[in-house]
Amino acid sequence: MKVIKIFFLVIIIGIGWSGPALAQFLTQPDEAQSVSVSPLTFELTANPGVKLTNKIKVSNPSSRPVKIKMSVEDFKPAGETGSVIITDDENYTYSLSKWITVDPVEFTLPPSGSQLVTFVIDVPQTAEPGGHYGTVLAEALPVEVQGGSAISQKVGVLILLSVSGEVTEQLIIKEFSAPEFVESVPVRFLLRFENLGTVHVRPKGFISITNMLGEKEVDLPFPQKNVLPGSIRKVEAEWKPDFALGKYTATLVANYGINNLPLTAVVTFWVVPWKKILLIFSIIFVFLVFVFLARRRIYLALKVLFTGDK
Repeated sequence: MKVIKIFFLVIIIGIGWSGPALAQFLTQPDEAQSVSVSPLTFELTANPGVKLTNKIKVSNPSSRPVKIKMSVEDFKPAGETGSVIITDDENYTYSLSKWITVDPVEFTLPPSGSQLVTFVIDVPQTAEPGGHYGTVLAEALPVEVQGGSAISQKVGVLILLSVSGEVTEQLIIKEFSAPEFVESVPVRFLLRFENLGTVHVRPKGFISITNMLGEKEVDLPFPQKNVLPGSIRKVEAEWKPDFALGKYTATLVANYGINNLPLTAVVTFWVVPWKKILLIFSIIFVFLVFVFLARRRIYLALKVLFTGDK
C-alpha cells in the first residue's frame, strides 16, 4: 500500500510570529482527518530545578473518530520571517524537548470531541540559563482512504521557556530603512533585528516621523515580534498619510528585554508626487498659452464688458 503522510505544523510564536502552513490534502475535505490544538503558544519562565505543569486542548472538528498520538520535538528559527523548523540535533544549545513529558500519549477523539493533554516541564538543577524551545505535537494517525493512500495531520503548540540566571539580552538593529524617494504613499519601512543574546526578546516601540520643518507627523507603532537567539527577525511597517510632500525624517525608538534596553536608528526619505505636480504645471502652462494667444480677443471682450464700446 502506498502511504503518503502530510504534516501540518502550526507554528506561531507570540504576537505575529508565524510560519507557513504545510498542509495539502490529496483527498476531498470529507475524506481527510483533522485535528486542532489550543493555545498555540506558551511563553514561560522557570528557575532551575522547578517543574511546570500546563494543559493543551486537542480537538477533533471532523465528523469521524480520530486516533491521536502526542510527541515532543525541538524547534529553531528558519529565515527572517518568523518560520521555524523541527530539529533533532542532540547538541542543540536551546533544546527543551528532553525536559518535557506528556500524558496521555495516545487516545481516540470522537467526532467533534476534545481531550485535555497535560505536559510537564522538569527543569534540571543544572539547566543552562536562557531560552529553550520545543513543541508538543498532536498527530492524527494515518487512515486509509480511497486509492490506497493514507493521510495524517500534525499540529503543534510552541513552548518558549526562559530559564532564570545569568542570561544575555543583546539585540541590535541590523537594518532600518525606507525608500530614499517615493512618488506616493504608503511609505514602507523595513526593520531587521538580530538577537545576539541567549534568550528570546520582543522589541516594542514606534517610528517617529517629522517633516522638513521639524514638525512631528506621527508616532507609528511597529508590530511586536519575538526574536529567537542567534536569529534575525524582519518586521515591516507602513505610513499612510492623507498627503505627504517633501523631505521626512523617521526615527526608530524601541526597547526590549526585562530592563527595557533602548534601540534607536534614523533614516530620511523624500515624498515627491511628481506625476501630480507635472499634471498641475501642464494645466497651468496650457492655460497661460491660451491666454497669451487669445490676449487681444480677451482685451476687446473686457473692453466691451466694462465700457460698452465696440
